[in-house]
Amino acid sequence: MESAMPANSKLINQKIKFGKLLGLKGAVSSEVLYAAKGNAEYLHNLMISKNKPEFMHYLLKNPVQTNINPTEQEIVNFVEELERKLFHQEQKQSYERRYGIFFELDPKKDSRAEPCKSWAPIKTPDFREVYLDHNATTPVRPEVASVLLNYYSGKYGFGNPSSNTVQGSYAAALVSEARQRIANCLAASPREIIFTGSGSEANNLAIKGIAFKDLDKKGHLITSKVEHPSVLRVMEYLETIGFSVTYLATDKYGQVLPNSVKQAIRKDTLLVSLMAANNEIGTINPLREIGQICRERNILFMVDGIQAFGKIPLNPKEMGISLLSFSGHKIYAPKGIGGLYVEKGISLIPQVHGGGQESGIHSGTENVGSILALGKAAELAHGEMEKERVRFLELRSFFLDGLKEIEPCFILYGSLENRIPNNLSIGFPAVDSGALLRSLNRIGISVSAGSACSSKKFKNSYVLEAIGADTEKYATIRFGFGLQTKEEDVAYLLKYLKQILNLIKETK
Repeated sequence: MESAMPANSKLINQKIKFGKLLGLKGAVSSEVLYAAKGNAEYLHNLMISKNKPEFMHYLLKNPVQTNINPTEQEIVNFVEELERKLFHQEQKQSYERRYGIFFELDPKKDSRAEPCKSWAPIKTPDFREVYLDHNATTPVRPEVASVLLNYYSGKYGFGNPSSNTVQGSYAAALVSEARQRIANCLAASPREIIFTGSGSEANNLAIKGIAFKDLDKKGHLITSKVEHPSVLRVMEYLETIGFSVTYLATDKYGQVLPNSVKQAIRKDTLLVSLMAANNEIGTINPLREIGQICRERNILFMVDGIQAFGKIPLNPKEMGISLLSFSGHKIYAPKGIGGLYVEKGISLIPQVHGGGQESGIHSGTENVGSILALGKAAELAHGEMEKERVRFLELRSFFLDGLKEIEPCFILYGSLENRIPNNLSIGFPAVDSGALLRSLNRIGISVSAGSACSSKKFKNSYVLEAIGADTEKYATIRFGFGLQTKEEDVAYLLKYLKQILNLIKETK
């Protein structure tokens, strides 16, 4: 039998590779490889004996006899196919170990449960975990994780930047370096960058910080109906204490028109607060035009830049932006760190009082490790912005072209041309959103039904309602591509999305 096997380096490599697949330290014999290729039962027994040394030893010593005579290429193909199969099995097992419990929770009894219990059972022999919710949050990228590790392992010290020790001075210098990196991304001065605990906190600080300067007069603010809750809830709060707020409608793409801003301005208007890009449908607002209107009328322009920072160029001075918020976890930095650009000459009423850190605007000992990580992530994001933009557009086109074949009646929400490059918001007709989400989750695909902060409640999206979308007849899913998203990930999505949609429609 040995003579029937081609004896060369390629075969030796396959015997070594097959041995590794069995958990062995070395190569298997030619007879074992030959038997595994020709006898499915023998191969099965080998695979299940990984944790049974005696059984494995017996099988390796007693390979079954087969009558086939595979070619060298057939052997190579066999081992490679087995390797792929095991890879997908391990991916699925790992995914189910981590997340399987959440598929079984009762949504009526446990807030961690998926909001819908129905789903389409799909078999996925080529299972892979595909994370497509990068508009909700992103993983910490390796280069940024390295910065965090170096800090928390003590390489960068542990000093308090506000103390007078040498350790404190070193920490302060590191924070200053990170501040400069972020300032470079915005063509700003480092003195105009304030660190906060999150993007939501930055939005609160900006809006309340301006409004509370006008507590006696209780002036007027302008925002839109499609803003993030960290803006809308602040505006609603300000209304309860006497401020006046205008909530602008948008066009059908979710864009605020400059003329609507102009018409809403009053003599007592003190702030216009709008997002750079919508977190659900990705539409980009005409910031430069709105900024010019605000500058001409001497009104401050606050921009929620959290979804846009690192994805599109933002230059506050050129765009007429007075304040701009950003967040770490949207650009592959850790959660719990954000920041605010505050144009030179603008003062804010602090929302956290204490030691006067961050130019007296945001007290509290600086989160040095996360600040360093944010600085690194921002620098990387802006350095790769154009390259990633092109790549995202290619992935987007690949997905939309495939989707047209699967579901030609889908709806794209937001503007195709005027949106952040990694976002797509798609409406699928005649299917249930919960069933679609759950089915995709079951096969390793993570997507979102709307803003991450509200999707858990599974209510109709106020953003979609504001642009006139039919949320009753269409199940809306947000797809957010990321640094690790590859074409094969999108192909996997398209392959099983078709099956899922068909099954849901059949069982409806």
